[in-house]
Amino acid sequence: MTDPRTWASPDSGTPEAAPPAPPPQGPPEPAERDELETEIPLRPLGVSEILDGAVTYIRRNPRATLGISAILTSVVQVIITLAQYFVIGSQARAEITPGVLARSLGWLFITVTGGLLLTAHIVLMLGGLLAPVMARTLLGRSTSFGQAWREARPRLPRLLGAATMVMVIVLIAVAVPLVPLVAAVAVGAPTGVAALAWVGGVPAAAVLMVSGYVWFALSAPILVMERRGVFAALRRSAEMVRGRWWRTFGVLVLALVITGFAEFVVLPMPFAVAQRIVLALRPEPRGWTLVAIVAIGALGRIVAGTLVNPFNAGVIAMLYADRRMRREAFDLELQLDPPADPVTAWLPGPLTAAGSVPQPTMPRGSNLTPPAPPGPPPPGWHR
Repeated sequence: MTDPRTWASPDSGTPEAAPPAPPPQGPPEPAERDELETEIPLRPLGVSEILDGAVTYIRRNPRATLGISAILTSVVQVIITLAQYFVIGSQARAEITPGVLARSLGWLFITVTGGLLLTAHIVLMLGGLLAPVMARTLLGRSTSFGQAWREARPRLPRLLGAATMVMVIVLIAVAVPLVPLVAAVAVGAPTGVAALAWVGGVPAAAVLMVSGYVWFALSAPILVMERRGVFAALRRSAEMVRGRWWRTFGVLVLALVITGFAEFVVLPMPFAVAQRIVLALRPEPRGWTLVAIVAIGALGRIVAGTLVNPFNAGVIAMLYADRRMRREAFDLELQLDPPADPVTAWLPGPLTAAGSVPQPTMPRGSNLTPPAPPGPPPPGWHR
């Protein structure tokens, strides 16, 4: 074999070897880009990862998540507090009789039930308002309060309509099975008939209420992230939950159990102690003392709701992201081509509504044919 190096005599001017080539300049090749560094795994998520992701996005974006939650929660709690003070308080100031006590308990039940419905309404709205915050957190980016509010404000009317429609569906689902019970009581039916209507109607109402909420819980983040209308978002939510209803139900119930203990037992405890101290100083509170006791209780509920409601909303947003990853392999798209705008990347492609992966398009004037859409993922990838 011949030696590729150049040989020359010592007196000649020919160099013995060519100088090394300079290193290439410019940006690195696409294959050399760093992988996304995120705290939430960018893949189909397990139950514990969904719950952990709902905590992570609050910790990474406290001003955006807790700020918007504080505004909505304060409005709801002020309404509930005023209703309890003027309605139940007027009954309590009257002479205590069985009739007055029964009316007070009835109004208390109505205000508590209304408060729970308003809280569920707030959680649904937060699920849409904070969905862009979750989208950025998935890609390791943070969101300020002003940025979150600017994105949420244009979609606020439709989001309010979607959350209201979900609550209307839930209320209708509760009311229909109770119609026989109400009719039996109204016409004075025999006790056995009323008892039978009670035994059959109450469980059916509970089942339909929970079922309706689970089917349409994802409509809020769908409306914001995919920029759909109210009824289109409701239909899309039912499509995404289909086949995974029990899993969605289990995650929502688990989140509700966790937050219920924190909201009604742990977080209000310091404020309840403060109320006890005021009552010990004034056993029969009147005037400003009564107002102070009511205000302390309302403040405790506002603080608890402000901390808890974004978690429940984050669980809804994480469930939506998980369904997109499982149905459309959206996680692979985000990893292969990280978007410049994490929010607009969630807009649906031409075939997303049918449950298929969108086909890639080529620039105009190109003589290349677009590659075929990817086939189904390997077994076990999308659970």
